[in-house]
Amino acid sequence: MDIDHFVKERKPNWARLSELLNEFELTTEGDMGHERVKEMVALYRQACTDLNQARSYTANPELLDSLNQITGRAYRLVYSEGGRATLRESFWHFVSVSIPETFRKEVIYVIAALLPFLAGAMFGFVAVKIDPRNAEAFIAEEFFTESPAQRVKEIETADSERIDTTGKALSFGAQLYTHNIQVTFLAFAAGALTFVGGIYVLFYNGIQLGAVACMYHNDHVATFFYAWVGPHGALELPSIIFGAAAGLRCGKAVLLPGRLTRQAAIREAFGPVWRMICATMMMLVLAGLIEGSFSQFSSKIVSYNVKISVAICLFISLITYLFIVKKEHLGGTSTEL
Repeated sequence: MDIDHFVKERKPNWARLSELLNEFELTTEGDMGHERVKEMVALYRQACTDLNQARSYTANPELLDSLNQITGRAYRLVYSEGGRATLRESFWHFVSVSIPETFRKEVIYVIAALLPFLAGAMFGFVAVKIDPRNAEAFIAEEFFTESPAQRVKEIETADSERIDTTGKALSFGAQLYTHNIQVTFLAFAAGALTFVGGIYVLFYNGIQLGAVACMYHNDHVATFFYAWVGPHGALELPSIIFGAAAGLRCGKAVLLPGRLTRQAAIREAFGPVWRMICATMMMLVLAGLIEGSFSQFSSKIVSYNVKISVAICLFISLITYLFIVKKEHLGGTSTEL
């Protein structure tokens, strides 16, 4: 048996089954329609046969794991007891199972987006460390109206907090996450359409972050910077990287479909990209709310150590949720067929 030919021949069916399962988890059987439900059941049975054949001819863990996951999902939907899940249960399954599974499976794209961002941050930091005047080439002109040390002194000695009401926090947060969503979608679109454009957006934003960080280091107020950026940055910066990663995943399907047709590759990529974008948007909204309130508090209200500790806890929790802890599927444990 030619395993490459086997995968090439059957992969469009597996992609179609995954697409139908995604629809079935988020809608009702009536909305799906009788024909599509029949198609899903038929594809599930064929996928089970394919899994048995694949086990006989290959030990490729990626192929077997992929088939195990899709047949396991289909089994729980086709033979689930107690009827369909409620909307709340479906949403919980989407958040607790589907999203982290997707990020673990597409981690290579997250790494591909992370590296240029880190490279840009290192470049910006080192360039400003070598010559502080380099900051003017990377950062907007209005940032230089006062030095970081003066800005910190002004914030810490002010009679009142910059954000002192719930209304101000919500309004400022809305402005922030709107801007962050725009940056994230720019990274997504540039990656999806050109690859190189997405990498450039990440590198450039990394340069800006590194340059600003170095300015605060040079003025000996680095602790304030990390306490200020940390709480919302623990979610905001990964979100921009995740949005760009989703763009790279989409760009792979559009620009480099491989053995699949471009249409089949796009269909296969739609589910993972959609789930990554949904997760990114939820994280950006939360980051905006944190940035519009908690991050703005001076040390008179919340100490630097507390804010930095919160940032570390948020980041560790995010990474654990998306990449480390494998959660059980709704209605039962993950079952290999």
